[in-house]
Amino acid sequence: MKQVSYRKHDLARYRGRAISVGETVAENDCDSRVVKNFIYLVTRVDALPAALPAPQIRMMKRVDTTAQQEHFVFKVKGVIYIKKNRFIFQIRYCHSLNILMSWKTQLLSSQKPSVAA
Repeated sequence: MKQVSYRKHDLARYRGRAISVGETVAENDCDSRVVKNFIYLVTRVDALPAALPAPQIRMMKRVDTTAQQEHFVFKVKGVIYIKKNRFIFQIRYCHSLNILMSWKTQLLSSQKPSVAA
């Protein structure tokens, strides 16, 4: 069974927007939950900076063998600039992907992997 939810709302007096999409899937061997978030904040700036910052990327994966769960997080944060009607706007964004899988069967090995010599 698959359920999808979608939420959208404005932030900080219409200066930004947050969009969230969630998906829950129940299958025979696992339950999975996927959440995607997109957050944008817009401000007006006077000039472009000399050096544009690089986006920040963060990834994390966690496996819990006792609870039979896997959790994965991927997040990107950054800034882009656009010009519209003689004004320069700074758009700060944060995109994230969260995946949580709960296994119903014994698919994950409880033993630590060994390296063959």
